[in-house]
Parts: sequence; C-alpha cells; structure tokens
Amino acid sequence: MSKRPAPAGKSAIPRTASAASIAMPPPSKLPNRPPSAASHDESRPSSPRKSRKTMVKPNESGEINIQVVVRCRGRSPIELSQASPIITATSGALSKAITIETTPSASSTLGSFTTASSYGGSHAPSTKTYPFDKVFGPEADQTMVFREVAEGMLDEVLAGYNCTIFAYGQTGTGKTYTMQGDLELSPLSAPKDSAGIVPRVLHRLFSLLESGSIAEYSVKCSYVELYNEELRDLLSTEYTTDKSQVSGLKLYEDGKKGVMIQGLEETGVRNLKEALAMLHKGCQRRQVAETKMNTESSRSHTIFTLTVHVKETSVTGGEDLLRIGKFNLVDLAGSEAIGRSGATDKRAREAGMINQSLLTLGRVISALVEKSSHIPYRESKLTRLLQDSLGGRTKTCIVATVSPTRSNMEETLSTLDYAIRAKSIRNRPELNAHLTKAGLLKEYIGDIERLKQEVLAAREKNGVYIPEDQWREMHEAQAKLKSDYEEAKLRASSATIELETKKKEFEQLTGQFILTTEELERTKEAERQLGAMIEETKAQLEVVRVRLEEERVVSEAYQAGETRLHGVAGQLRTVANESVSDVGGLFDKLARKAQVLGSNADAATTFGNDLQGLSAELRRGLEQFQTLQEEYGVTLRGELEKHAEYGRETSRSDIAALDAAFSSFSELTKSLGRSIEQGKADAATTNESIRKVSDEVQASVRQWAATVGERSGKMVEDLLEHQQGHLSMVGSVLGTTADLVAAVISTARSHLDAETEAHARAQERSKQMADQEISRLRAQNVLLAKLLGEETAKTARLRTELIGNLTNLIVGFTDAQDASWSEVVDKVQVGNEQGVGEMERWIGQAEEVHAESSRRIESMRGELVMAEGTATSQREAGVSALRDVTEGMRSRLEEYGAETHDMATSQVAAVDGFCEKMGSTAVEASGRADERAQKQSKRLGALFKSASETHNTSRSRAAATAEAINGVSSALLEGHASSSEAFTGTHSAASSTLSNMLDTTAEFLSNGILEDVPTGVTPRKKSWSVTQSWQRTQPRDALIEAFRRRQGGDATSGVSVPVEVGAEVEQENTLPTVASSESISSAIDEVKVNPLSLSTSQIRPPKSKLAQVTGRKTSAGEEKVQMAILGEGGVNVPRRVRRQA
Repeated sequence: MSKRPAPAGKSAIPRTASAASIAMPPPSKLPNRPPSAASHDESRPSSPRKSRKTMVKPNESGEINIQVVVRCRGRSPIELSQASPIITATSGALSKAITIETTPSASSTLGSFTTASSYGGSHAPSTKTYPFDKVFGPEADQTMVFREVAEGMLDEVLAGYNCTIFAYGQTGTGKTYTMQGDLELSPLSAPKDSAGIVPRVLHRLFSLLESGSIAEYSVKCSYVELYNEELRDLLSTEYTTDKSQVSGLKLYEDGKKGVMIQGLEETGVRNLKEALAMLHKGCQRRQVAETKMNTESSRSHTIFTLTVHVKETSVTGGEDLLRIGKFNLVDLAGSEAIGRSGATDKRAREAGMINQSLLTLGRVISALVEKSSHIPYRESKLTRLLQDSLGGRTKTCIVATVSPTRSNMEETLSTLDYAIRAKSIRNRPELNAHLTKAGLLKEYIGDIERLKQEVLAAREKNGVYIPEDQWREMHEAQAKLKSDYEEAKLRASSATIELETKKKEFEQLTGQFILTTEELERTKEAERQLGAMIEETKAQLEVVRVRLEEERVVSEAYQAGETRLHGVAGQLRTVANESVSDVGGLFDKLARKAQVLGSNADAATTFGNDLQGLSAELRRGLEQFQTLQEEYGVTLRGELEKHAEYGRETSRSDIAALDAAFSSFSELTKSLGRSIEQGKADAATTNESIRKVSDEVQASVRQWAATVGERSGKMVEDLLEHQQGHLSMVGSVLGTTADLVAAVISTARSHLDAETEAHARAQERSKQMADQEISRLRAQNVLLAKLLGEETAKTARLRTELIGNLTNLIVGFTDAQDASWSEVVDKVQVGNEQGVGEMERWIGQAEEVHAESSRRIESMRGELVMAEGTATSQREAGVSALRDVTEGMRSRLEEYGAETHDMATSQVAAVDGFCEKMGSTAVEASGRADERAQKQSKRLGALFKSASETHNTSRSRAAATAEAINGVSSALLEGHASSSEAFTGTHSAASSTLSNMLDTTAEFLSNGILEDVPTGVTPRKKSWSVTQSWQRTQPRDALIEAFRRRQGGDATSGVSVPVEVGAEVEQENTLPTVASSESISSAIDEVKVNPLSLSTSQIRPPKSKLAQVTGRKTSAGEEKVQMAILGEGGVNVPRRVRRQA
C-alpha cells in the first residue's frame, strides 16, 4: 500500500508507539461499519458528464483553487487488536468536513482511549474541524470515490485540458488502494468493486471513446517511477531488475511542453484490455517492500499518464484539428517514521529519500500558499514532475488519506494541515493548443530529427545527449518564449473564456433553429399532401355520382327486359310441367321394375343367407347364437345411426359423455368375465388339490396293501376295479358343477337383468327423442308460416313506398315473388310432414327391434334355467356315484376287517390326515368362491351406478339417442358372447335345421320370383311448341351513350362497372327427352333456399326490391341460382354456378 508523507518539520521525529504492521482493508469491507449507502443511491445522476461539476469555476483571471478531498479509512485489524480508539468523525459517506480530537493520549505507547468523563464535565476533549471540497468517510466505497473525484475530471481531459490526481498521506492509509486497487475485471468486463481510480478511469475512457460519438481518437500511456530520486520507465522494453545496469531518465524543460522526461516511452493502446495490460505490467515492476506498518509498502512514487488525441471536425469546413488532453494519475509513497516502520539499511535509505522528496513537496506547497518569489521546484525531481500541477496550467485534485485512530493522530493532523494549505493553491488551467494534421506531421518530423541528433551525440559522447547548438538554441528560445508566453497568456485567458461562452450559446441557438426549421417543413409537407388528397377525393366523388346515374338507367332497362323474359319463362314452365307429368309415369314404371327386381334379389339373397346360416349351424354348433347376435347388433346399429344423424351436429359433447359411460360399462363387463375366468382357475386349483389328496390316499392304500401281502391281494384288486369305474365321474362332476356353475348362472342372470333394464331405458330414450324431433318439425312449420306472413307484409310495405313510373313494374314483380315464396314454403312444409311420417315409421321399426331383443333375452333366460337344472342333475349324479363307491368299499372292507384290523388302524390315521387336507382344501375353495361372489357383487353395483349416471346424463342431453343405442347394442352383443357357452345340444337340432332349410327352398321356388305386369299407362314421346326468340335488352354501352345524349353531356368516366349482358336464348324446337332439356337461367335473383332441408337456418329473406330496381348487379364471380327444368323425381333442385367475368 502507499504511504503518507511526513509533514515538514516533523518527518525526522521518531515514533515510540506500536510498530506493528498495518494493512489497509478495502473500505467496502471495513469492520463494524455499515455498507455504503451513497454507492447504492438510485437518485444520483447516471450521467456525470452532464450533471456533475467536479471542478470549481475559474474567476475572472482564469484561476481556480486546487481541489482537495480527504478519505478516512476504517480501523485495521491491528488497530482493533490494540483497542486504539477512533478520533475522527465524518457526516456519513460523503460530507464537506472532518473533525478530529486533538487531546493527546494518556499513553503514547498504548494509545488508550480517554472518554470525556475522564476530564470532568468542564474538561471535555478538544476537537478541530477541517473543511474540504469533499470528505469520504469509512462508509464510502471505490465507486463513490471515482464518481466524485475522477469521473468529471476525465470529461475535462476529453475537452482538451491537462488534469492531475495524486494521493498524499501517511503510509498504510490506503493511497495505493484508492489509486490502483484490484486491476482484474469482473465476468461482465466491468471493474470489480475494489478497483481503484486508475482502472476505473481506463474503463470509463474507452466506454466514452467507443460509444460512437467520437469518430477518430488515439490513446497513449506512460508509467514512470521515481525511486531514490532516479526516474525509471516501468513500460520500457529494456527494463531490468538489476539496479547496476539501470540508468535513470533525464528531465529537461521544453518551451512549449514544459518539463519533459528524456527517453520516456509512450505506448499506444487500442482498447481497455491493452491499457490494463500495460498498467498491470508497470505495477509488477514497481518497488514495494514489507514493513511493520504495511505488508506491501510502496517504496517509490509513480505517475501513470494518459494522453488522448481526439479528432475535431471544423464547423466551417476547414482542416480537421486534433484536441489533446493529458491525465496524470500519481500514487505517492507514504511518509513513515523509521522507528515505527522498523526500516533498516536499504529500507531506511529508501524511507529517507521518500521523506526528503515529500518535505520538498511540502515546502513547494507552503511557498505557493505564501506566494513566495521563489518556488523550490528544482530541489526534488518529484516537485519538478508536479510543477505544472502545482500552480501551473493543470486542473489538479489531491486525495489526502488519513487513519481514524488515536495511535496515528500526529500523522493525521500533519496530513490534514498540509491538505488544508494546499487547498489555497491556485492554478490557471488552459486548453491545449489544437493541432492540424500538417502541424502534427511537422512536430513528428522535428522529433525524429531531434532524436537522430541525440542518438548521434550519444554515440560521439559529446554533450549530454543533446547537441550543443541545439542546447544553446533551446535556452535562447526558451527565455524569449517564456516572456512572450507570460504576456500573451494574460491577454488570451479572458478572450478564451468569453469565446467558449459565446460558442456554447451559438451551438444552443443553432440546434433550436434547426429543430424549428425541420418542424416547419414537415408541417408544410403535410398540408400539401392533405390538399392533394382533398382534390383527388372530390374528383372521384363526381365520377362516382355520374356513374351511379348511368347505372340506374341501365338497371331500369334490364328490369324491363327481365319482365319480358319472365313471360317467356312462364310458357316454358307450362311445357315443363306437362313434361314432368309424362316423365313421372316413366319414372313410376322404372320404379316398379326396380321394385320387382329388388324383391327377387332380396328373396334370392335371403334364401342364400338362410341356407348358409342353416348349414353353418350344423358345422359351428355353439357359434350360432353369437352369429345371430352379431346380425342383430348390425341391424339395430344401422337403424339407430339413421336416427342419430339428425342430431349429431348438436350433440357431440353428449356423445363423448355417453361413450365414456358405455366404455365404463364395457370395462365392467370385461371385469366380470375375468372374474368368472378366475373362478374357473380357482376350481381347477381345487380339483388339483383334490387330485393330490386322492393320490396320497392311493399311495397310502398301496402301502397298506403291500404290508398286508398276498392275504389282501384279491380284496385290493376288487377295490381298485370297483373304484376305477367311478373316479372319472366323481372328478368331472365335483370339479365342474359345484361353485363354478352356480356362480356362472348367477352372474348371467344379473347380466341379463342389467341388459333388460338398459334396453328399457334406451327404448324410452328413443321414444322421447322421436317425440322431440316431431315437435321440432311441427314448430318449424309454424315458423315457416310466420316467416311467409312477415315477408308478405314486407313486400306490401315496399310496394306502397315506390313511386313514379316503376309502380306497375314493381307490383307485378312482387306478386311473382310472393307466389314463389308461397311455393317454396309449401314445399318445405310438405317435406317436414314427410319427415314426421318417416319418424313415426322409424319409431315403429325401433319398437319391433326392441321387442325382438326382449324375446331373445327371455329365450336366453330360459336356456339358463335349463342349464341350471342340468348342472343340478349332474351334481346329484356325482354325489350318487360317490355314495356307490363308498358303499362298495365298505362291504369289501368288512369281509377283510378281521384279518387287516391291526394294520388298518394305522392306515385309518393316515386317511384321517388326508381327509383333513381335503376338508381344508374345500374350505379354501369355498372362501375363494365367496370372495369372488363379493367382488362380482361390487362390480355389478358399480355397473348399475355407472349405467344410472349415464342415464341421468343422457336425459339432460338433447340428441344422445344414437350413441345410447350403439352402447346398448354393444352391450347386448357382449351379453350374447358371454352366454354362448350355455347353448348345448346343437347336434340334436340338426334334423330341425335341415327341415327348415328344405322349407325355405320350397318357399323361394314357389313365391320368391315376381313378374313384371304391364300397366298400359307408359307415356309416349311428344313435342311442345315454345317461343324461339324475344327482344334483347340493348348493350350497356349503347344505353349509357343514349342517356348521355339525353343529358347533353359527353363526359367519360374512368370507373368501369362490369355488367353481364345476357345472350340471346335459343332452344330446340322440341323437347323429346329429359336429358335434352336445357337449363334456363333465372333473370330474377332468386332466394337461395333448399326446399329439401329440414333446418330453418337456410331460409333467408329475399333481397331488397329497391336494390334490384335501382340497378344492383351481380358482380363477376358472384354465385347465382340456376333451376333445371327437371331434377330427380320431378323436383326442381337449385345448383350454384359461377358467372363469367
């Protein structure tokens, strides 16, 4: 860290206080201090370049005071461990004054804190307050210091001024931390929180230069170190750490540039990365060492200089100029007491040289404050380097760093005293001269020549690296220029200030003038465009008005022509009616033929299907019921889908709900089937257990028989022979009839009951939907009648409103329109009545299907009863067989009882054990059967609940009948499939099937073929006489030309309205067949109504009669209705065609 200079007159006084090492912590991490509030203040301006004024304004003579700021750090860990009290006080992170207690400590070695009570009420500790431009407390962070000190000064550099910032203070107070800090960038390429003034200046500088507001620029940097009164270039490529080979740089004064360093390299940098690399390179080469006061104490003074060239375009269009600014960032070594720092030998000599240079700096400050006639700049190279910054042409800011503790009170007071005195120094900042390109090249050429001569003089060892004639010339020119410069500077300072003021005012007025002029031009252009638009709109309006009148005349002519065509169309319609009457008989003839052929085909198909079905019953056996059920399901599903088609569009959401319900129904049915299969598996398991027990019994008996030997051989043979005849019967009866048959029959009955109930619900729902559809059709008839009445009234109103010569024409047209409407509405009502009849017939068919389904369910129930009786008889037969076996065994065992009593006793015990096993197995089988029965009961309950919910949902829907019937049909099919196993005895019915097949064949041969009987009413061909031609309406252009002649004007219009001109209608003289009939295009724009539709959404009111009369035409591409003379069944069906453009 940097060190603080020793005050004049006190630097040689040794310290006896603690000499422990002090390391300056970052201000943002000071112990026992809150974080900086000012650094996070969002109300502070974000553009300090425009709002912040870091430098005071010059007075009339152009002089300004040096800006002095003070930064007080927090206590270090060493000071905390020593319990050294705080004696400084500031008002927050940023203030204008600092207060320090000047009461000496009770012990110079311990530095103990003395409270006010130690002195008594009248002996409070004395304090001293120092006012400064800015005072940063321990809460202030690096960002605040940069914004308040360096950010505004950087803007002055870009404006063309030379500026200097240097840190001054005791060693360990944070000078290097303030100026340098952390040189690394954050991941976002921004300075870190602990970065000092120098890296932040570089970041801010290149941000401004690269923002785009400055077209061309160049930046150079240099880094010089003053170590033991020797100048060294830290950025030189020839830099070496060997002190014996290092030759110090020389200082000389230039008449124009002031104090210069001979041989100092200025390195050009293009971006922030290169600049930070140069700074980091110099910092690594700087002399630092560890002392008791600081772990990294700076042993030299350093000056980091930035030179910025910015291209400035001339306003008058002349040659471009270069604006030059220089920024000196100085980090001074801190003053230190050798006794406290523990410096010896080399470090002691370094400290002595540092203190000596700082003493000279103090004397220069005192001389400047006292305005002495002699300023001792030349007594130290440090003061010579800072000569222009102290009392010269540079804007300068001093950052004085102090310690807050009592142990450093004397050094803190000395630093504050010198800082307050330096605040009185006045500089005369001046803008650097602007260079032209030619001047810059001339300067470069002169520097090159000078450097050549210096190199030549160095080679010849003649002079001090400068030729003698150049040396004399430099001194003479310097003396003359110095006197002239002092006189001219006084005259030019006031003129420069006035010129800058006028320039700013001129720039502001110029900007306002440009904005006002642009706004005026935009307003004039908008006014001109608006006037042109108004004139164009007027012209278009006049054209449209003329064309509207022309079109009215054309439309009246076309209306008259349409009336004439209407009469011709009436004649054609009469002929068409006669044709329809005759051709209708032909259609009836064809219908009878088709009916006869259809009946024969149906009979043949029925015969083939019956024959195939009867033959298949002989081969498939038990599959007959499944086939019949599938045919029944297909038939029922087809009928229900026809009915569901009417309400499918408005019932999609209800269909989804019913699908979900019937899916649940199907899933429950499948679950019931799986439960039955599980019962079968359990029964098989029980049979297996019984078989194993039987095997064990047989093994035990065999063992007993072997023990008895030959005496019981005959008895065993009889017993085995008698038992073998009954074992197969006992196993089959007991394994297939007990719990399994009862569970299957019970489940089938429950399923049939549920199916019957669902079937009844579906039948009731179908009836309700049919009633609703009939009611809707009748309501539609009422609505059509009402609509016809309203249209008739509307036509009457329009008839009375039209006046003039159009009255008779409109009356005839509206009469025809009313007749057309009446005809259309009558056809729609007739269609609705037919729909009602078809719905009633469908209801009858659905009821027949439901009755047939009910009969089949009852038949199935009877077959289940028969199956139950068969299973009961088989169970009794099994029990009887088992009883016979038992009796036979008992009779034979009694014969040999006496001989085998002893051995039988042991075998009885074994048999008892086997019986117990059989009993336990039976108990387990019974338990599993009960469990399955409970599960099936729960599933059936869930099935009933799901069906009930589906029924309730379907009652709240308007068009769910189709999907409900499909669900019932699917459920019935599943019921037929699940009960197909109950149909046995198919082989016994083979003879009956053959008999039915023979009867069907005889019926087909006797009554299945029908003959076509002639009726004698088939019409013959004949011809009708129709009108061949009629008068055509004149073309559109001729009508418009005649209208213009009557109006006396020949103006042309740019607006063209395409109107279709009807071609002359020509027809054949005769209409022999329907296929040769031509389509007659209706001249009247008919209402697009489909008379076969049952929905009222297609019935639209006719177009406005007034629009037709005033000439409304059908535009190109618009749809119109063409009526064919004959359609299917003699009904005129509208079809849409496209007009040709």
